Amino acid sequence: MKKQLLVAVSLCAGFIASAMADSRVTIHYPGQSQALVLQGAANLEQLTLRPELNGRTWWPGTVIAERTASGIQQQTQQQTQQQLLARLSAFSAALRGDNDGELAGSVDRVRTQLAAMRVTGRQFVPLDPDWIRLHAEANRRLSGEYSVYTLSRPTSVQVVGVTTPAGPQPYQPGRDVAEYLQTHQRLSGAEKNVVWVIQPDGKTEKVPVAYWNHRHVEVAPGSIIYVGFSSWSLPRAYRDVNEQIVSLLTHRIPD
Repeated sequence: MKKQLLVAVSLCAGFIASAMADSRVTIHYPGQSQALVLQGAANLEQLTLRPELNGRTWWPGTVIAERTASGIQQQTQQQTQQQLLARLSAFSAALRGDNDGELAGSVDRVRTQLAAMRVTGRQFVPLDPDWIRLHAEANRRLSGEYSVYTLSRPTSVQVVGVTTPAGPQPYQPGRDVAEYLQTHQRLSGAEKNVVWVIQPDGKTEKVPVAYWNHRHVEVAPGSIIYVGFSSWSLPRAYRDVNEQIVSLLTHRIPD
């Protein structure tokens, strides 16, 4: 009887552990409104090797976001986006009140770009199955609900911020950051000496691009080059606007 009880307890414990390790992952494919739901992946290695993902996405830019019962991770980033948009609106209004319509127009342009973005509570973890297989510490355990946003290998680099025109530029191997900006015009209040680069995996870097400090930096396809506001154009109350924008860009859902 004791033996049977021990076996039953062991099986129950195994079942509970298995259930705790279970995950539910919603896969979003580009250009498709219908998402696919996967269940049972206990860790990232198991997830990334599933045929619904492996070979069907470009790993460097694939985004995974953790979801709670209330969707708090998603909501947090969307709220951050809305708060930033409201802040930029207030900044623009203050500038117009000071009769600085030119700089206000720059702020409005950046706000419009950010308003068109989709964001999520991105988890900054490597998803390439080869990397995960070779680095055990990267094989994160999965438990609960997640969303994964897939993409095809990009063919462009996005140029955004205090510049015109804003939008995609064809990706060219070997081309450096400054070269992507040659056909763009800085708007009023733009930083001219450095820009921010957001790589597809969410890593960021400040890159010198002026003639006197230029450093050759190449970017991966799918990267974002953000031309920020110069320090002299930002009043004390808005000194952290560039950092807020860059942080939001790291949580962007790929197109």
